Amino acid sequence: MFNQRGLIYAIVASGILLACASKPPKQNDVLNLALGKTDVLPQWSSEFSAGKFDELTLGFPLDPQLKSLIQEAIVNNPDIRMALAKVDQARGVLSATSGTRLPNIGIGAQTGTSTIPTSTSAISGAGVIASWELDIWGKYASAAAGSKARVKASELDRIYTQQILAASVIKAWIAITEVKQQLALSQQMFDDANQQNQFLVQGERVGRNTAQEVAQNASSVDMYHNQLVAYQYQLNQAKRAMEILLGRYPAAQIDSSSTFPSPITEIPAGIPSEMIARRPDIQAAQQRYNASFYDVEEAKRARLPSIRITGGVGYIQDSAILLTNGISNPISSLTGSLFLPLFMGGQLLAQQDIKTAKQNEVLANYGKVSLTAFNEVESGLDNDIKLKTRETTLVSQTKNMIKSVDFEKQKFRVGKSDQFQVLQQEIMLSNARSNLIKISADRLRNRVDLHQSLGGHFIAGIH
Repeated sequence: MFNQRGLIYAIVASGILLACASKPPKQNDVLNLALGKTDVLPQWSSEFSAGKFDELTLGFPLDPQLKSLIQEAIVNNPDIRMALAKVDQARGVLSATSGTRLPNIGIGAQTGTSTIPTSTSAISGAGVIASWELDIWGKYASAAAGSKARVKASELDRIYTQQILAASVIKAWIAITEVKQQLALSQQMFDDANQQNQFLVQGERVGRNTAQEVAQNASSVDMYHNQLVAYQYQLNQAKRAMEILLGRYPAAQIDSSSTFPSPITEIPAGIPSEMIARRPDIQAAQQRYNASFYDVEEAKRARLPSIRITGGVGYIQDSAILLTNGISNPISSLTGSLFLPLFMGGQLLAQQDIKTAKQNEVLANYGKVSLTAFNEVESGLDNDIKLKTRETTLVSQTKNMIKSVDFEKQKFRVGKSDQFQVLQQEIMLSNARSNLIKISADRLRNRVDLHQSLGGHFIAGIH
């Protein structure tokens, strides 16, 4: 009995020492494997300011009200609540998986009234029973490590969802601001065109203008009226989009600033390898690869021998003790069993093949996520340069149009022009300003996307 128990104790000790999971490859090794022949450049191909990237520097200031709205969205947005629920689910799976490494302990009881001496149901009693499958090869440790990696992935998904949400709130704010400015300009152009039409109608009465000229201008009035109504519609849509992000009822009641934040300053983009370490979606893809690695390890170790130890302590009815010599209460037992799978119909090997294929799928997705991230950054950097150039050009155009309006007003004052021509110049200036507003909004939105693609945070606390 001593030798048997000593052997069992030795098995338990070795199980504790060996029950560990292998470690997955390092991130750089996995990334190189995922990208195949694609090399990561040491610098971004698009020209940009050099230096270390600041995760909180967007390049333009955020309105205090906007920061408050971002916090509100993080608390109330359904996507965030869904992401939190997925984290809780992953943690629950981890707890359940980790529990398989511990002994199972329960209380059992039996009673019976059979008069047949050989019937076990005639023995009544109760006891505590424990069963433990030793994780000698680290099968359950691999399963637990895989679940832990999935918890980390779900946490990173939650963080990335927060970053996407913050970016969406900022862009919704920009959209409302943009449409408000466009609406004001559209109202001005509609009013100017109406006033022009009145001058033409008066001119027709005295023979200075033709009916065709009046009709052509009336069509322009209709065009500006249609544009005005379209911007009114867009403004309500932009407000409702913001309210949905905030988890509010879409009543189109929210408001924003009437001017864009300024100035837009240059930001250093850092280097590609640093971006990989910052972006939560890439880190989540890495953790999913780690989980798939552990899944394969678990499947491999499931094909190895398993050892289970069962023991218990119990009390039986006194009448049963009287029937047999050498039995006394309480009774105890400790047994060990070994199982070596020899033929399982190919099930275990098939499970290993399935999980290996899943690992290859996850690896390919890791490469896809990484390449998509690189493309987002490169496109954002290039767009920022192009949009800045276009914005500078439109600023110059607007300034020249302002001068042109001033010249036309001077000509009117000396009798060399009329109010119709002054209004025409005013409408052209409004159109130039409208184009500038659109490009400025596009540049702000692109900067938000660029900051997000570089792995930045928009306000402190989004982690």
